[in-house]
Parts: sequence; C-alpha cells; structure tokens
Amino acid sequence: MQLNVNQKFENIAVAVRQITRKTDQNNKNYYHLQVSIGLKNYDSKIWNDDEKIGEEIIPGCLAYISGIARDFKGSLQLHISNIQRIWNPSQELLNSILPSGYVNENDMVLEINDIISTISNPFIKTLLENIFAMPDVKKHFYKKAAGAEIHHAYQGGLAQHTIEVVKLIQSYCKIFSYIKYDIAVAAALLHDIGKIYELSSFPENKYTTKGRLLGHISLGADLVSRAISEIKDFPNDLKYDLIHCILSHHGTLDMGSPVLPMTIEAIAVHNADKASAEINAFHLAIERDTGLDGWTEYNPTYRRSIKK
Repeated sequence: MQLNVNQKFENIAVAVRQITRKTDQNNKNYYHLQVSIGLKNYDSKIWNDDEKIGEEIIPGCLAYISGIARDFKGSLQLHISNIQRIWNPSQELLNSILPSGYVNENDMVLEINDIISTISNPFIKTLLENIFAMPDVKKHFYKKAAGAEIHHAYQGGLAQHTIEVVKLIQSYCKIFSYIKYDIAVAAALLHDIGKIYELSSFPENKYTTKGRLLGHISLGADLVSRAISEIKDFPNDLKYDLIHCILSHHGTLDMGSPVLPMTIEAIAVHNADKASAEINAFHLAIERDTGLDGWTEYNPTYRRSIKK
C-alpha cells in the first residue's frame, strides 16, 4: 500500500516494530511508534495518553490503524487517531503485512539442493545433505531473516542471502581457479546457519536470548561440528577448514569473528558475505525509506544518505 502526504487512511493493517511512551514540551504524554507494511517503515505518533494502548500494543504485534499521513521534515509520518490490536491474525493477513523477500521459498529449496549436487567431495556432500535435512533447519532456514535490521531483514532473507553468497563464491572460483570449490561453496552454504537460532520468527524478528549470549557464529560452528561428528571418518583437515570459514566470515575481530580469515576459502567467503550484505542493505534502506525526495534519511550504519 502506498501512502501519500495528507492522505487519510482507515483500518489498515500494520506490524508494530517499536512503541515508546514519551512526554512533549507541554508535559503531555504521547506514543511514538515505528510501524511497517511490507518493507516500508513509518514513523508514527499517537497523541492519545491512554495507558491501555501501551499495555496492548507491543513490539511484534499486528494492529489496525486509522489516521492521516503528514509531511514531517521531508518524510512521511503517520498521525494515528485509532489503533486496535489484531489478536490471532490469519496466516494470509500475516503474509500480506510482514516484509518478504523477492524469491519464492520453494524455488530457494530447489536452488539449495542444486548447489549441494555440485559438490564432489563425498564427506562434504553428506554433511550438507544431513544439515539441510535437520528438522530445525527445514523449519526455519527458508523463513527467517538474515538480520534484525540492516540486511535481508525480511522473511526468506536468510536463504536468499546464503544463495547470493554461494553465487558470488561460484563466480570467484571461475576467476580464481585455486579456490577449493567444495570447501568454499559448503562454507558459503553454512556460514550463517546459526541464525536459525539467533533470530526469532516473524513478526518479532528479534535476537533470542540464545542468540544474544552465544551469537550465530558460535551457534553455527557448533551445529556443523556436531553434524560432522556423526559422519564416520570425516577428515579432520576438512573439518578445520570448514569451521574456520564459519568462525572467520565477519573478517575482523572487532566485527565479531573469533579468528581472522587465514585460508583462501575463508577470505573468499568473507568478501562474498560482505558484498551480499552491504548491497542488500543499501537496497533495503531505499525500499524502507518514506522520505519525499530522492535520498534516504541519514543511515547511521553506513554514516551516509543513499541515493534512491
């Protein structure tokens, strides 16, 4: 749904991302919200001081809102006159509101299977087949986001990001013939597998307690280590190379990797991951933006505005 300045809206369904009770200069309380419809995020205000709003309307819930869209400092701001929480929303309604990727889930399942079929090493291929057959992976990998906010932060984002990283690795292998294809592609498929535990499901899409305490890098390395331990005679050198790629894929210690990339495959996976994440982050910032000119609002992550 496209909203315009001075447009009135009635009973449109939104996902509530944030809500905070604040006090204005005249000591009057109001609510400041972030709501979303699909990929669009809208800064919103409720000038009603009803405490019941703060009790019922919480981050992650869905709600019907009515009001008017206003121009506030060059961006669209929703002034909400009425808000009503949607209890037990249907799956159809969820799908129409929640942010989704651009690739069909079934197509991504087939693409992952096709990628695994290109692996020659029998140990690595068995490992990948086993991991992508795990109940938790089958349930969450194709539905969760790759991030809470910055990149691929929508349903299916984790699988889409993973496939992008693999495709970049495959192109690297054509340019740099000395990259070990099986190790690099397998590491690309598995580098973010821990995010199935790090992030909660939609509509919340927030860091879980497990995710906050352990992080997706260690969670992913642990999952892969356990899967390897179940494959008889899995070579240690392959194990170390694969897990090293997972542990080092953020590239630097200050970005959360416990070790620096120390193999050709690891530095390739890091650069493919970085390219996919940053290009999508720019695209997502443009898609989310509700500004009225040709530039996004200032992006604090990348410390710049982005041309639409």
